[in-house]
Amino acid sequence: MLAMKRFLLCLLGGLIASFAQAQSTEKPPSGYLYKVETGVSGRQVYVSNQRPYNLNGDLVGAGDLAAQTQQVFENLKTALGSVGLTLRNVKQVTYHIKGVTTQVNSALANQVNAVSATYLTQIPGIAEMKSIPKIATDDILVEIEVIAEK
Repeated sequence: MLAMKRFLLCLLGGLIASFAQAQSTEKPPSGYLYKVETGVSGRQVYVSNQRPYNLNGDLVGAGDLAAQTQQVFENLKTALGSVGLTLRNVKQVTYHIKGVTTQVNSALANQVNAVSATYLTQIPGIAEMKSIPKIATDDILVEIEVIAEK
């Protein structure tokens, strides 16, 4: 019985050490894509939690909402391109802007809208901005999700 307890304690200690090491070396995810039969007309693709990380997993534009928004749109182009779509296929966009109130500050909204206008040449049927107190980490200022349709 004592040997079993020692074994379990050693195993648990090893798992905790491995978990702690993995947590310190992994970069935060930049988002994810749900692919739903994009070859079929009328099918939707959901791109969620797109954040301002570059291909190396490094945060782009620390403290700069416009730069972060631009990086997120670049990530969206890549994600949609991986399933044969473009930003022209976007039907709905939701912006999550870091803020301290429930309403998005108009100055912040203007920055996001200015960048969005350079990427979304066709305004999606549904566009929404939400103010949220925190996004994944403190230095992320914007996160965007879209629904695109073939």
